[in-house]
Amino acid sequence: MLEISPSGINLFLTCPYAFRLKYIDKLEITQQENNFLITGKLTHKCLELYFKDKMENKNNDLKPVDYMKIAVEDFNHINVFQLDEAIEEAEHYLTLYTPTAKQLKPLSSEEYFELELTDNLLLRGVIDLIVQEKKGRALIDFKTTRGQVKDNYKYTLQLSFYSLTNKADAYYLHYITPTHIQVKEIKPVDKSLLNDIVKDIEKAVKFGVYPASGLGVACNSCPYKKYCKYSDIK
Repeated sequence: MLEISPSGINLFLTCPYAFRLKYIDKLEITQQENNFLITGKLTHKCLELYFKDKMENKNNDLKPVDYMKIAVEDFNHINVFQLDEAIEEAEHYLTLYTPTAKQLKPLSSEEYFELELTDNLLLRGVIDLIVQEKKGRALIDFKTTRGQVKDNYKYTLQLSFYSLTNKADAYYLHYITPTHIQVKEIKPVDKSLLNDIVKDIEKAVKFGVYPASGLGVACNSCPYKKYCKYSDIK
């Protein structure tokens, strides 16, 4: 059975050939961790620790940023100067998010899931946060960004597939920017469309057909470009 993640589904929709390199050929690549990637990971880790602690102790007076000393233990391999910059930026994001975090009632943090999409495809992933709100259960995915918040179909599909695994009453993206927090409710796409996407992936795997449809803009930012036989096409 082929194991894929929601990001893997988005990779297939962007470029089936890149999907093949990762999931079929099992090509392993090492991506250099830039400052903002580290910032995002630190922010996520602190929020995970904070909400797990809050579930055990509802009167927890700590703030998300107070968990930074524990969070950085996973980043000892990072250059100290690069790490210091990422910590400073992550602390800023966490401070901005604290009023929002204090209002949330967590039910689960970093919840792992598995779902058999077909007899041959297994979807695996982690849901950032599940909370209790007036509407009922809500799924939340955190997104740190330095730029302007824009609609992103990849995020919509990500939460749409989450909806198949852990039914909730509402689905949200929590954008954490350098200046403010923006909460956006996502309406999952129709289940029939998700099924069509899954069928397309299953068909590609069955017949071994993976067109390089990412040529152009998508190709320029693809981590598999170095290993792609189509990447020299201009």
